[in-house]
Amino acid sequence: MNLDEIPANRRFSYWRDMAEELYVPVSLECSSPETFRFELDRRFVGDTAAGTSLMTPLRVSRTRQHIARSENDAFKVVMPLSGAISVSQEGNEAQVRAGQFYVVDPARPYKESITEDLTFIWLHVPRASFAARIGRIEAVTGIALGNESPYARLSMDYLLSLSKVWDDIAADAGVHANTVALDLLTMALSERAQQVRLHTSVHRSAQFQRAKSFIDEHLADPSLTLAGVAAALGASTQNVRELLAECGVSYRRYVLEQRLARCAKDLADPRMAHRTVTDIGYAWAFFDSAHFSKAFKAAYGMSPRDYRSIAYRL
Repeated sequence: MNLDEIPANRRFSYWRDMAEELYVPVSLECSSPETFRFELDRRFVGDTAAGTSLMTPLRVSRTRQHIARSENDAFKVVMPLSGAISVSQEGNEAQVRAGQFYVVDPARPYKESITEDLTFIWLHVPRASFAARIGRIEAVTGIALGNESPYARLSMDYLLSLSKVWDDIAADAGVHANTVALDLLTMALSERAQQVRLHTSVHRSAQFQRAKSFIDEHLADPSLTLAGVAAALGASTQNVRELLAECGVSYRRYVLEQRLARCAKDLADPRMAHRTVTDIGYAWAFFDSAHFSKAFKAAYGMSPRDYRSIAYRL
């Protein structure tokens, strides 16, 4: 939805009247209501409402009177893509920009102030979903989490990737994607609160995503090894091997499949036409052209050269 069809002088009052239906009861103030803009898209990923929005400068306040009217509302996760927002909740204060995210608990008072045009990804996570994962969530609401934390960084990368495809995700896949997102967010918040519980299913799920992320980032590195992945995670090689096996993934097979997929993408890209098949294989750590061709044909049913030729004709 957007407010473009509403007369400019009525947009803010119109949105203020319907805001409680979109989320929770709050007080809203806008210093320039005549220029107020708001856009929202919304869908469910599993049981979590999610979307992207645009909003111009605005002040939001949720008081105890508001809470008394709806005290079991979903936690809100906000990840700016551009612009900035200030947030405070019971002693915690932060200005949050792109490359960061924050969580607020609507069961306790909070304030938000959008200080410049803001575009953002948001999640409304059912209370039971977070309550079952995190103990003292009040220690980590109203603070900025960013790239200084491995799990926070991975959470943001995952949410950004998810936002690009969530309209195309089938219901079952959406449930899985939601579980992964919440596991990563849980670990990011737990890490910040220094209350990480090791060896739980949430921890192992998040560790699996960290392992995959590290591998994906280093596929072009010929020195990539399982031991290197383990060192990055602060775990033993055996532990990482078992972690991957639990999720039905073989380290060697995963690396091979992902390197071949990167090669296939480059072979089909007209911008890579100046590069030879051998060069593309070499760029993704295939240093034996015969091995590369054999592995590629086994995966895609044709040689890299034929794959490129067909892709260019499509």
